Amino acid sequence: MAISQDDSRVTFKSTDGGREEFFIFADPDMVLKWRKDKTIPLVDVVQFFEVYNGGKEGIAGHPSNQKLENTFGTTNDMEIIQQILQNGTVHHAHKAHERPTLKDHRAVINESRGRGASTTNNTAGIHQ
Repeated sequence: MAISQDDSRVTFKSTDGGREEFFIFADPDMVLKWRKDKTIPLVDVVQFFEVYNGGKEGIAGHPSNQKLENTFGTTNDMEIIQQILQNGTVHHAHKAHERPTLKDHRAVINESRGRGASTTNNTAGIHQ
């Protein structure tokens, strides 16, 4: 099943001082509603009932039971998903790919393409 444009990651960073990050895919609006109303079925909130970790380098995997036990105190996927939903950070997938506009006064756009020709009278002609 493909992840839709409206689905996002909900991430949870390990609180034990480790650098481990766990995440699930969920509808961001439904996550916020679920946090206020736990009677909403998880099937309406979560895209996949699987917990992932890693992914910073583009490759996400399933964490070991030991990592889950150490971080969440359980290996039960439903309990872990609920902990991530309740305590995690929602990252909107479609917002991450939008380019900031000039209307956003906090937007900093760096159009640099790296080292290039100098605009000064430097004889080398390259930024150093």
